Amino acid sequence: MNTELNHSFYRETVQQSGVGDGKVIRQRNSIGVYAHVRAQIRPLNRGEGTIFAWNAGLNIPAKFVHAASQGIQDAMTLGTSTGFELTDVLLSVEDGSYHEEDSTANAFREAAEKATREAILQAGPIVLEALSSVTITVPEDFVAAAEATINSHEGRVRATPASEIESRTLEATLSSSNLNNLIAELLRISGGCARISSCNAGFRPRLEPPNDEEKWVVRA
Repeated sequence: MNTELNHSFYRETVQQSGVGDGKVIRQRNSIGVYAHVRAQIRPLNRGEGTIFAWNAGLNIPAKFVHAASQGIQDAMTLGTSTGFELTDVLLSVEDGSYHEEDSTANAFREAAEKATREAILQAGPIVLEALSSVTITVPEDFVAAAEATINSHEGRVRATPASEIESRTLEATLSSSNLNNLIAELLRISGGCARISSCNAGFRPRLEPPNDEEKWVVRA
Protein backbone atom coordinates (compact mmCIF):
# COMPACT_ATOMS: atom_id res chain seq x y z
CA MET A 1 0.00 0.00 0.00
CA ASN A 2 1.50 3.34 -1.04
CA THR A 3 1.86 6.11 1.55
CA GLU A 4 2.39 9.83 1.14
CA LEU A 5 5.86 11.12 1.92
CA ASN A 6 6.34 13.00 5.20
CA HIS A 7 6.14 16.70 4.35
CA SER A 8 8.66 17.63 7.05
CA PHE A 9 11.44 15.99 4.98
CA TYR A 10 10.62 17.59 1.60
CA ARG A 11 10.31 20.99 -0.02
CA GLU A 12 9.83 22.30 -3.54
CA THR A 13 11.84 24.94 -5.38
CA VAL A 14 12.30 26.19 -8.95
CA GLN A 15 15.22 25.94 -11.38
CA GLN A 16 14.62 29.12 -13.40
CA SER A 17 12.41 32.20 -13.61
CA GLY A 18 8.72 32.15 -14.43
CA VAL A 19 5.84 34.61 -14.82
CA GLY A 20 2.18 33.88 -14.25
CA ASP A 21 -0.99 35.87 -14.94
CA GLY A 22 -3.97 35.08 -12.78
CA LYS A 23 -7.31 36.48 -13.82
CA VAL A 24 -10.78 36.11 -12.35
CA ILE A 25 -13.49 37.28 -14.74
CA ARG A 26 -17.02 36.04 -14.26
CA GLN A 27 -20.64 36.97 -13.66
CA ARG A 28 -22.37 35.93 -10.47
CA ASN A 29 -26.07 36.67 -10.05
CA SER A 30 -25.82 39.44 -12.65
CA ILE A 31 -22.88 40.93 -10.72
CA GLY A 32 -19.44 41.03 -12.31
CA VAL A 33 -16.34 39.71 -10.52
CA TYR A 34 -12.88 40.83 -11.65
CA ALA A 35 -9.26 40.66 -10.50
CA HIS A 36 -5.89 40.37 -12.21
CA VAL A 37 -2.47 39.64 -10.68
CA ARG A 38 0.86 39.10 -12.43
CA ALA A 39 3.46 37.24 -10.36
CA GLN A 40 7.10 36.44 -11.06
CA ILE A 41 9.27 33.81 -9.38
CA ARG A 42 13.00 33.10 -9.56
CA PRO A 43 15.34 30.76 -7.69
CA LEU A 44 17.57 31.76 -4.79
CA ASN A 45 20.66 30.04 -3.45
CA ARG A 46 20.03 26.95 -1.35
CA GLY A 47 19.23 27.88 2.23
CA GLU A 48 18.04 31.47 1.55
CA GLY A 49 14.40 30.65 2.26
CA THR A 50 11.68 32.78 0.62
CA ILE A 51 11.55 36.48 -0.21
CA PHE A 52 8.37 38.38 -1.13
CA ALA A 53 8.40 41.65 -3.08
CA TRP A 54 5.66 44.03 -4.23
CA ASN A 55 6.34 45.88 -7.49
CA ALA A 56 2.78 46.48 -8.65
CA GLY A 57 2.35 49.88 -7.03
CA LEU A 58 -1.32 50.83 -6.87
CA ASN A 59 -2.26 48.86 -9.98
CA ILE A 60 -3.71 46.66 -7.27
CA PRO A 61 -5.40 48.90 -4.67
CA ALA A 62 -3.98 48.83 -1.15
CA LYS A 63 -7.21 47.38 0.23
CA PHE A 64 -6.60 44.18 -1.80
CA VAL A 65 -2.91 43.72 -0.93
CA HIS A 66 -3.62 41.48 2.06
CA ALA A 67 -5.91 39.22 0.03
CA ALA A 68 -3.41 38.97 -2.83
CA SER A 69 -0.61 38.17 -0.41
CA GLN A 70 -2.73 35.43 1.16
CA GLY A 71 -3.36 33.86 -2.24
CA ILE A 72 0.37 33.84 -2.94
CA GLN A 73 1.10 32.27 0.44
CA ASP A 74 -1.54 29.59 -0.14
CA ALA A 75 0.04 28.66 -3.47
CA MET A 76 3.57 28.60 -2.05
CA THR A 77 2.54 26.48 0.93
CA LEU A 78 0.94 23.83 -1.29
CA GLY A 79 3.49 23.90 -4.11
CA THR A 80 2.47 22.38 -7.42
CA SER A 81 1.83 18.71 -8.20
CA THR A 82 3.76 17.41 -5.18
CA GLY A 83 2.05 19.42 -2.45
CA PHE A 84 5.35 20.46 -0.82
CA GLU A 85 6.05 23.99 0.45
CA LEU A 86 8.21 26.28 -1.71
CA THR A 87 11.62 27.41 -0.48
CA ASP A 88 14.68 29.24 -1.79
CA VAL A 89 12.66 31.47 -4.13
CA LEU A 90 11.92 35.15 -4.65
CA LEU A 91 8.25 35.78 -5.47
CA SER A 92 7.22 39.25 -6.59
CA VAL A 93 3.90 40.81 -7.59
CA GLU A 94 4.79 42.69 -10.77
CA ASP A 95 1.47 44.04 -12.01
CA GLY A 96 -2.28 43.72 -11.89
CA SER A 97 -5.53 45.46 -12.65
CA TYR A 98 -8.90 45.96 -11.01
CA HIS A 99 -12.43 47.22 -11.57
CA GLU A 100 -13.87 49.89 -9.31
CA GLU A 101 -17.13 47.99 -8.78
CA ASP A 102 -16.42 44.35 -9.66
CA SER A 103 -13.16 43.72 -7.79
CA THR A 104 -13.28 42.00 -4.39
CA ALA A 105 -10.76 40.69 -1.86
CA ASN A 106 -11.75 37.08 -2.56
CA ALA A 107 -11.26 37.62 -6.29
CA PHE A 108 -7.75 38.98 -5.72
CA ARG A 109 -6.86 36.10 -3.42
CA GLU A 110 -7.94 33.65 -6.12
CA ALA A 111 -6.17 35.55 -8.91
CA ALA A 112 -2.92 35.75 -6.92
CA GLU A 113 -2.98 32.02 -6.20
CA LYS A 114 -3.53 31.26 -9.88
CA ALA A 115 -0.72 33.61 -10.93
CA THR A 116 1.70 32.08 -8.45
CA ARG A 117 0.94 28.50 -9.46
CA GLU A 118 1.35 29.39 -13.13
CA ALA A 119 4.69 31.09 -12.43
CA ILE A 120 5.95 28.08 -10.45
CA LEU A 121 5.02 25.64 -13.20
CA GLN A 122 6.73 27.80 -15.82
CA ALA A 123 9.91 28.00 -13.70
CA GLY A 124 10.64 24.25 -13.65
CA PRO A 125 9.69 23.06 -10.13
CA ILE A 126 11.74 20.31 -8.50
CA VAL A 127 11.53 18.47 -5.18
CA LEU A 128 14.16 18.91 -2.47
CA GLU A 129 14.82 16.40 0.30
CA ALA A 130 16.21 17.24 3.72
CA LEU A 131 19.68 15.94 4.62
CA SER A 132 21.15 15.01 7.99
CA SER A 133 24.81 14.90 8.99
CA VAL A 134 25.50 12.01 11.38
CA THR A 135 28.50 11.21 13.58
CA ILE A 136 28.78 7.62 14.82
CA THR A 137 31.37 6.21 17.20
CA VAL A 138 31.54 2.41 17.45
CA PRO A 139 34.03 -0.18 18.69
CA GLU A 140 36.51 -1.30 16.00
CA ASP A 141 34.79 -4.70 15.77
CA PHE A 142 31.61 -3.03 14.47
CA VAL A 143 33.11 -0.56 11.97
CA ALA A 144 32.58 -2.73 8.87
CA ALA A 145 28.98 -3.52 9.85
CA ALA A 146 28.30 0.15 10.60
CA GLU A 147 29.68 1.24 7.21
CA ALA A 148 27.56 -1.39 5.44
CA THR A 149 24.47 -0.24 7.33
CA ILE A 150 25.07 3.40 6.42
CA ASN A 151 25.54 2.46 2.76
CA SER A 152 22.30 0.46 2.82
CA HIS A 153 20.49 3.63 3.90
CA GLU A 154 21.96 5.58 0.96
CA GLY A 155 24.39 7.44 3.19
CA ARG A 156 27.84 8.73 2.21
CA VAL A 157 30.44 7.56 4.76
CA ARG A 158 33.60 9.44 5.75
CA ALA A 159 35.95 7.55 8.07
CA THR A 160 37.96 9.64 10.52
CA PRO A 161 41.13 8.76 12.47
CA ALA A 162 40.56 6.71 15.60
CA SER A 163 39.73 9.12 18.42
CA GLU A 164 39.66 6.54 21.19
CA ILE A 165 41.43 3.28 21.86
CA GLU A 166 39.56 0.42 20.16
CA SER A 167 36.89 2.82 18.80
CA ARG A 168 36.36 4.50 15.45
CA THR A 169 34.30 7.53 14.48
CA LEU A 170 32.39 7.60 11.20
CA GLU A 171 30.73 10.63 9.65
CA ALA A 172 27.91 10.33 7.11
CA THR A 173 25.39 12.39 5.20
CA LEU A 174 22.03 10.89 4.30
CA SER A 175 18.41 11.69 3.65
CA SER A 176 16.69 12.77 6.88
CA SER A 177 13.84 10.40 6.09
CA ASN A 178 16.26 7.49 6.66
CA LEU A 179 17.79 8.82 9.89
CA ASN A 180 15.60 7.13 12.51
CA ASN A 181 15.87 3.74 10.82
CA LEU A 182 19.66 4.13 10.60
CA ILE A 183 19.99 4.94 14.30
CA ALA A 184 17.85 1.96 15.29
CA GLU A 185 19.85 -0.39 13.06
CA LEU A 186 23.24 0.89 14.29
CA LEU A 187 22.20 0.37 17.88
CA ARG A 188 20.99 -3.14 17.07
CA ILE A 189 24.14 -4.31 15.28
CA SER A 190 26.46 -2.77 17.90
CA GLY A 191 24.55 -4.16 20.87
CA GLY A 192 23.78 -0.62 22.00
CA CYS A 193 27.44 0.43 22.00
CA ALA A 194 27.14 3.00 19.19
CA ARG A 195 27.21 6.68 20.15
CA ILE A 196 25.32 8.76 17.59
CA SER A 197 24.66 12.46 17.06
CA SER A 198 23.02 14.23 14.13
CA CYS A 199 22.22 17.70 12.80
CA ASN A 200 20.46 19.23 9.81
CA ALA A 201 22.57 19.47 6.65
CA GLY A 202 20.29 21.44 4.31
CA PHE A 203 18.47 20.16 1.23
CA ARG A 204 19.37 18.55 -2.10
CA PRO A 205 17.31 17.91 -5.26
CA ARG A 206 15.34 14.67 -5.31
CA LEU A 207 13.72 13.66 -8.60
CA GLU A 208 12.10 10.38 -7.56
CA PRO A 209 10.42 8.98 -4.43
CA PRO A 210 12.81 7.05 -2.16
CA ASN A 211 11.15 3.71 -2.85
CA ASP A 212 8.15 2.06 -4.46
CA GLU A 213 6.17 2.12 -1.22
CA GLU A 214 6.05 5.91 -1.09
CA LYS A 215 4.79 8.48 -3.58
CA TRP A 216 4.62 12.18 -4.18
CA VAL A 217 1.31 13.80 -3.35
CA VAL A 218 -0.59 14.36 -6.59
CA ARG A 219 -2.78 17.43 -6.87
CA ALA A 220 -4.98 18.34 -9.80
